[in-house]
Amino acid sequence: MWSNTAEGAGKGPLAGVRVVEAGQYISGPYAAKVLADLGADVIKIESAEGDPMRRWEGSGAMSPQFAAYNRNKRGVVIDLKSPAGIEQLLCLVDGADVFIENFRPGVATRLGFGPDALRERNRMVISCAITGFGPTGPYAKRPAYDTVISAVGGMYSQIVPESILRPLGPAFSDLLSGSAAVQAILASLHARPVRGEGEHVEVSMVGSLIDFLTEASSTYLETGQVAGPDSRPRRAQAYACVGSDGGAFVIHMSVPEKFWVGLVAVLEHPELATDERFSTREARVRNYDELDAVLKGITATRPRAHWLDRLNDYDIPHGPLNTVADLFDDPQVASMNLVEEITGSDGRPLRVPVHSAVFSHSGRRDYHAAPALGADNGILSTPQPKPTTPEGGTR
Repeated sequence: MWSNTAEGAGKGPLAGVRVVEAGQYISGPYAAKVLADLGADVIKIESAEGDPMRRWEGSGAMSPQFAAYNRNKRGVVIDLKSPAGIEQLLCLVDGADVFIENFRPGVATRLGFGPDALRERNRMVISCAITGFGPTGPYAKRPAYDTVISAVGGMYSQIVPESILRPLGPAFSDLLSGSAAVQAILASLHARPVRGEGEHVEVSMVGSLIDFLTEASSTYLETGQVAGPDSRPRRAQAYACVGSDGGAFVIHMSVPEKFWVGLVAVLEHPELATDERFSTREARVRNYDELDAVLKGITATRPRAHWLDRLNDYDIPHGPLNTVADLFDDPQVASMNLVEEITGSDGRPLRVPVHSAVFSHSGRRDYHAAPALGADNGILSTPQPKPTTPEGGTR
């Protein structure tokens, strides 16, 4: 059985955990990547053609997208449509704590590595299936890509105004379902010593979105109110402004009245304090659009740095609106050691963002680049260990 002992100190809190991943694109690979970042030994299974994300940029080279979602892993090529390939997969599962896949419902079982087949080989393994809509229901067998799930799961309605409908940028449903899978896997690993065996975990992309949209979902179920893109900013009293130099920044006043009082002082417009449209939080929520226009008009008179300094003087929640190009030059981000230089699979130096958690005892593992296709096929001919159970036997 896995354990995080002193032997794993400095290698991440999941040192000693082995994960087998038969995933492609984003949700499954992202879940396994997070576990790898935390110290787990992840073995990624690919076909001879490789995960389609390898060719995301349209060339034969490893795409930056594949590199991002598959770092810190070992890679093997297995033909999952052949009996010999299935046996190779099951041999890897013999020595694994976790198995992750994100095929359509029923595919893993049809090919021979469904939950029951894995349990027959290793009763301690935790198998996790990430699907678009779950294993049952009228949409279950449909192809599930992020754009579709973000639409069905309500994310579009919370971010994109109807007047400018367009696909979302970040792959919200892929990444959130991957994160939900990590949470479920860690919870199951925690419970396994007591239960004395592993279990099967189902995570759906659409369910992960609904859980993420807890506030909007719960508000609707309780009151019937339908949230939209401006619902949360209005209640939170959050505003985006632009200085005279074009620099954008945000202000978040939330509930405490002291932030509004301070903002009036920052703006040097004392008449706003007695304006009936803005004199109470309820009035500001009700007249959000009017106050937004007033703030934008005032902040456009001076450069962003002026406003950031003044907002800081009055301890008002604020920050620059960074692009990704700005992000790593931000003095706060630069101070947090969130970027590490590693050697890419082509031998060139590669800068990567690291996991943000900092552990006082187990430390952080040494990062390495995503594997070349089949780079670690040698382990397929090596007998896999049979870790012990809490009772001292083998799995």
